[in-house]
Amino acid sequence: TTLLYTIKFEDDSLMGSKRVNKAPLEPPAPVPASNTGPILPDFSGRWVLDRTEQLEEYMKQSLGTDHVKHKFPKDMTVVNEISQQGNNFQLKIITKGGVSETAFEVGEQWQEQDSTGDTCLVSSKWMNNKLVTIAEGRKTVTVTRELRGEFMITTMRCKNATSKCIFSREKH
Repeated sequence: TTLLYTIKFEDDSLMGSKRVNKAPLEPPAPVPASNTGPILPDFSGRWVLDRTEQLEEYMKQSLGTDHVKHKFPKDMTVVNEISQQGNNFQLKIITKGGVSETAFEVGEQWQEQDSTGDTCLVSSKWMNNKLVTIAEGRKTVTVTRELRGEFMITTMRCKNATSKCIFSREKH
């Protein structure tokens, strides 16, 4: 599994974006990673996809036009379940097409298969209060996660394409 995810149905058609009214985004209140460590944002929680921006163009660049067969449905459902303890993350991505899971420590490198089946070298780091993950393989994909109020903004970059997925924190 990987932090980079392809959103697919079981029949290999790609899933799409959901549009809702945009709410104002506020910076998060940081929390300490430990009693002696730096103050880090806490990504822990269940995050439900609220809306996307430029997802189709990003998918074309990151997967190639051969992989983009269908328009994205308006009712796409994506959930990110994140458990964070300081620099240690467990990420579960749930879609109609299945579940992917990964665990990692910020600052470490690991090898994974990307959504096309190619092996890539993945690394993560903090840039200010943003979690940045870079997967280097056939293509380089950068995923940046940041918190703004009750929203997690996931920005994905590949070549000249950039997409944003805005997730809202699910309330208990």
